[in-house]
Amino acid sequence: MVGIVGAVITLSAYSQTLMSPTQCITVGLFVLVFGLLIREGLISV
Repeated sequence: MVGIVGAVITLSAYSQTLMSPTQCITVGLFVLVFGLLIREGLISV
């Protein structure tokens, strides 16, 4: 679920104007990594 959100943020980088594309890609990748760490059990929520 978290990975899907990260992917959507990254893919929407060029279709919205709230943040710059670079910021969107950075945030999207951060969310993807965060989701991966949660899934691996390194971070508990």
